[in-house]
Amino acid sequence: MTSRKRNEFLDHELSDEEDVGYNSEDQEESRGARSIKRRRVDQDSDDDSQADFDEDYEGALDKTSAIAAKPVPAVSKGRFELDDEDADDFVPEDDDEDDNDNLEDATDATTTKEKTVKPLTQKQLLKSQKAAKKTGVIYISRIPPFMKPATLKHYLTPYGEIGRVFLTPEDPVAQKQRVRNGGNKKKSFTDGWVEFINKKDAKAAAETLNGNIIGGKKGNFYHDDMWNMKYLTGFKWSHLTEQIANENAERAARLRAEVARTRRENKSFVEDVERSKMLEGMRAKKAAQADRAGAAQSSTAPAKPVGRVRELTRDFKQNEVKSKRIKDSGKSEQSEDVQRVLSKIF
Repeated sequence: MTSRKRNEFLDHELSDEEDVGYNSEDQEESRGARSIKRRRVDQDSDDDSQADFDEDYEGALDKTSAIAAKPVPAVSKGRFELDDEDADDFVPEDDDEDDNDNLEDATDATTTKEKTVKPLTQKQLLKSQKAAKKTGVIYISRIPPFMKPATLKHYLTPYGEIGRVFLTPEDPVAQKQRVRNGGNKKKSFTDGWVEFINKKDAKAAAETLNGNIIGGKKGNFYHDDMWNMKYLTGFKWSHLTEQIANENAERAARLRAEVARTRRENKSFVEDVERSKMLEGMRAKKAAQADRAGAAQSSTAPAKPVGRVRELTRDFKQNEVKSKRIKDSGKSEQSEDVQRVLSKIF
């Protein structure tokens, strides 16, 4: 009988102790197994939640189908609903067309509002005429360089209420020349008229400011410029507008006369050109006829040299004017009756 070299009861414990040692591969395998296990657990939980969601969704569908299966009570047609026949004929319009129609209606409304101008009543007319009589106009012979109408109004407002302002612009040719030479590009004015609501304020402003500097802050651009103004006695703004209207009418008349003269010159030139073409055609036609006649005569008679075609001359006979007394060699012819009467007298 053989003796036992190892104890069988201790083999299991030794094997467990051997497994306790560190092994990188075993550790990695164990980690992988844990992650797989976690994934499976998560997947199982997801499957359970998906199953619950499917059950809820199916229940909701069953409820909606049951509600849809119920009969719907008939509803009376409203004011804005159409019958079946009208619904067939009805064609919905696009939103863009509706917007365009609304826009056109709005523009038409604005144009009609602008066109309708109410005439002045007799009371309003008398009031405006009375206010116009109280106004006064001053003339400024020199406007400081590059001063705008708003700036001029700002300087004159402290001396009285201002109505209208008109400034004569600089000559466009001079302005272009200045800009071309590297000067200031701003718009400048030469002279102007300023209307005050009260003629007393206009007189006081003209007497106070004429010949004085504009002043103000020392660094002001117009500090050293002088005022040159005069109050126009009996001059109203309507006179200025009439003068401007007359100048514009005169300018328009000159332009029309120039256009008419140019049109006449062009017309006469065209007529001369057409007449010259006609005469050239007549000469060419006569030359062609002479050539044909010469070709016909060449067969029977020797050809004559064809020279320059004689131009057509037209003669007009003039009737001589006969006076009652025809003088022949200084003696006038007398009738027989006159001679008989004279012979009896002498």
